[in-house]
Amino acid sequence: MVQDSPSVYVWSALTILIAILLQMLPLSAAAAHWRPQFVLLTVCYWLFRRPLLHGIGFAWLCGLALDFVIGDLIGRHALVFAICACILLLLQQRMRHFRLVHQAILVLLLVALSQCLVYALTLILRFDWQGAVRLAPALSSMLFWPVLVVVLSRLHLSLIHISEPTRQAEI
Repeated sequence: MVQDSPSVYVWSALTILIAILLQMLPLSAAAAHWRPQFVLLTVCYWLFRRPLLHGIGFAWLCGLALDFVIGDLIGRHALVFAICACILLLLQQRMRHFRLVHQAILVLLLVALSQCLVYALTLILRFDWQGAVRLAPALSSMLFWPVLVVVLSRLHLSLIHISEPTRQAEI
Protein backbone atom coordinates (compact mmCIF):
# COMPACT_ATOMS: atom_id res chain seq x y z
CA MET A 1 0.00 0.00 0.00
CA VAL A 2 1.30 3.44 -0.92
CA GLN A 3 0.22 4.93 2.40
CA ASP A 4 2.76 2.77 4.22
CA SER A 5 5.60 3.90 1.97
CA PRO A 6 8.36 5.88 3.70
CA SER A 7 8.36 8.23 0.72
CA VAL A 8 5.07 9.72 1.97
CA TYR A 9 6.84 10.79 5.16
CA VAL A 10 9.76 12.20 3.19
CA TRP A 11 7.38 14.07 0.91
CA SER A 12 5.39 15.51 3.82
CA ALA A 13 8.59 16.56 5.61
CA LEU A 14 9.83 18.24 2.43
CA THR A 15 6.58 20.17 1.99
CA ILE A 16 6.65 21.27 5.65
CA LEU A 17 10.24 22.45 5.21
CA ILE A 18 9.22 24.46 2.13
CA ALA A 19 6.28 25.91 4.07
CA ILE A 20 8.58 26.96 6.91
CA LEU A 21 10.90 28.63 4.41
CA LEU A 22 7.94 30.45 2.86
CA GLN A 23 6.83 31.51 6.34
CA MET A 24 10.25 33.04 6.95
CA LEU A 25 10.42 34.80 3.57
CA PRO A 26 11.21 38.48 4.18
CA LEU A 27 8.37 40.78 3.14
CA SER A 28 7.57 44.43 3.59
CA ALA A 29 5.66 45.37 6.74
CA ALA A 30 2.36 45.77 4.88
CA ALA A 31 2.74 42.50 2.98
CA ALA A 32 3.87 40.59 6.08
CA HIS A 33 0.49 41.21 7.73
CA TRP A 34 -1.21 39.44 4.81
CA ARG A 35 1.17 36.47 4.65
CA PRO A 36 -0.77 33.19 4.52
CA GLN A 37 -0.08 30.69 7.28
CA PHE A 38 1.87 28.33 5.00
CA VAL A 39 2.84 25.83 7.69
CA LEU A 40 -0.67 25.51 9.09
CA LEU A 41 -2.08 25.17 5.57
CA THR A 42 0.39 22.42 4.74
CA VAL A 43 -0.37 20.63 8.00
CA CYS A 44 -4.10 20.88 7.22
CA TYR A 45 -3.48 19.46 3.74
CA TRP A 46 -1.62 16.42 5.09
CA LEU A 47 -4.16 15.86 7.86
CA PHE A 48 -6.89 16.00 5.26
CA ARG A 49 -5.08 13.83 2.71
CA ARG A 50 -3.53 11.21 5.03
CA PRO A 51 -5.24 11.34 8.44
CA LEU A 52 -3.99 7.90 9.48
CA LEU A 53 -0.34 8.78 8.88
CA HIS A 54 -0.37 12.39 10.02
CA GLY A 55 -2.14 13.13 13.25
CA ILE A 56 -2.09 15.51 16.16
CA GLY A 57 1.53 14.65 16.96
CA PHE A 58 2.55 15.59 13.42
CA ALA A 59 0.79 18.95 13.76
CA TRP A 60 2.39 19.52 17.16
CA LEU A 61 5.88 18.77 15.82
CA CYS A 62 5.35 21.12 12.86
CA GLY A 63 4.25 23.88 15.22
CA LEU A 64 7.25 23.23 17.44
CA ALA A 65 9.57 23.40 14.43
CA LEU A 66 7.97 26.70 13.43
CA ASP A 67 8.49 28.05 16.96
CA PHE A 68 12.17 27.08 16.89
CA VAL A 69 12.73 28.61 13.46
CA ILE A 70 10.90 31.84 14.24
CA GLY A 71 12.61 32.07 17.62
CA ASP A 72 9.40 32.92 19.38
CA LEU A 73 7.83 31.50 22.53
CA ILE A 74 8.48 27.76 22.29
CA GLY A 75 5.31 25.70 22.20
CA ARG A 76 2.92 28.48 21.24
CA HIS A 77 2.38 27.37 17.65
CA ALA A 78 2.71 23.73 18.68
CA LEU A 79 -0.28 24.01 21.02
CA VAL A 80 -2.33 25.94 18.48
CA PHE A 81 -1.53 23.51 15.64
CA ALA A 82 -2.51 20.57 17.87
CA ILE A 83 -5.87 22.19 18.66
CA CYS A 84 -6.48 22.92 14.98
CA ALA A 85 -5.50 19.34 14.13
CA CYS A 86 -8.07 18.01 16.62
CA ILE A 87 -10.78 20.11 15.02
CA LEU A 88 -9.73 19.15 11.51
CA LEU A 89 -9.61 15.44 12.34
CA LEU A 90 -13.11 15.69 13.80
CA LEU A 91 -14.34 17.32 10.60
CA GLN A 92 -12.16 15.31 8.21
CA GLN A 93 -14.87 12.88 7.05
CA ARG A 94 -17.25 15.74 6.29
CA MET A 95 -14.53 17.81 4.67
CA ARG A 96 -13.89 15.09 2.09
CA HIS A 97 -17.30 15.83 0.63
CA PHE A 98 -16.88 19.60 0.64
CA ARG A 99 -16.13 21.46 -2.53
CA LEU A 100 -12.89 23.39 -2.67
CA VAL A 101 -14.72 26.65 -1.93
CA HIS A 102 -16.28 25.19 1.21
CA GLN A 103 -12.92 23.76 2.26
CA ALA A 104 -11.45 27.25 1.86
CA ILE A 105 -14.13 28.66 4.16
CA LEU A 106 -13.30 26.00 6.76
CA VAL A 107 -9.61 26.88 6.38
CA LEU A 108 -10.52 30.54 6.93
CA LEU A 109 -12.19 29.62 10.22
CA LEU A 110 -9.30 27.36 11.30
CA VAL A 111 -6.65 29.98 10.54
CA ALA A 112 -8.73 32.70 12.22
CA LEU A 113 -9.02 30.44 15.27
CA SER A 114 -5.29 29.78 15.23
CA GLN A 115 -4.53 33.49 14.95
CA CYS A 116 -6.82 34.24 17.89
CA LEU A 117 -5.27 31.46 19.99
CA VAL A 118 -1.71 32.53 19.16
CA TYR A 119 -2.57 36.08 20.01
CA ALA A 120 -4.28 35.06 23.25
CA LEU A 121 -1.15 33.18 24.28
CA THR A 122 0.92 36.25 23.37
CA LEU A 123 -1.30 38.49 25.50
CA ILE A 124 -0.44 36.38 28.52
CA LEU A 125 3.15 37.61 28.23
CA ARG A 126 2.66 41.13 26.89
CA PHE A 127 -0.23 43.42 26.00
CA ASP A 128 -0.32 44.90 22.49
CA TRP A 129 -3.58 44.48 20.59
CA GLN A 130 -3.62 44.54 16.78
CA GLY A 131 -6.87 42.70 16.10
CA ALA A 132 -7.61 43.80 12.56
CA VAL A 133 -4.09 43.02 11.42
CA ARG A 134 -4.11 39.59 13.07
CA LEU A 135 -7.07 38.27 11.06
CA ALA A 136 -5.63 39.29 7.69
CA PRO A 137 -3.61 36.04 7.33
CA ALA A 138 -6.86 34.09 7.63
CA LEU A 139 -8.23 35.79 4.52
CA SER A 140 -5.04 35.31 2.53
CA SER A 141 -4.82 31.68 3.67
CA MET A 142 -8.37 31.10 2.49
CA LEU A 143 -7.43 32.46 -0.93
CA PHE A 144 -4.22 30.41 -1.03
CA TRP A 145 -5.86 27.10 0.01
CA PRO A 146 -7.20 26.11 -3.46
CA VAL A 147 -3.79 26.75 -5.03
CA LEU A 148 -2.07 24.65 -2.37
CA VAL A 149 -4.54 21.78 -2.74
CA VAL A 150 -4.21 21.67 -6.53
CA VAL A 151 -0.40 21.84 -6.51
CA LEU A 152 0.15 19.33 -3.70
CA SER A 153 -2.51 16.96 -5.05
CA ARG A 154 -0.85 16.86 -8.46
CA LEU A 155 2.56 16.33 -6.90
CA HIS A 156 1.12 13.72 -4.57
CA LEU A 157 -0.45 11.85 -7.49
CA SER A 158 2.86 11.90 -9.34
CA LEU A 159 4.47 10.46 -6.20
CA ILE A 160 1.93 7.64 -6.18
CA HIS A 161 2.53 6.89 -9.86
CA ILE A 162 6.29 6.89 -9.36
CA SER A 163 6.14 4.53 -6.37
CA GLU A 164 3.55 2.15 -7.90
CA PRO A 165 5.95 0.37 -10.34
CA THR A 166 8.53 0.11 -7.56
CA ARG A 167 5.98 -1.52 -5.27
CA GLN A 168 4.87 -3.96 -7.99
CA ALA A 169 8.50 -4.88 -8.72
CA GLU A 170 9.00 -5.73 -5.03
CA ILE A 171 6.08 -8.19 -5.11
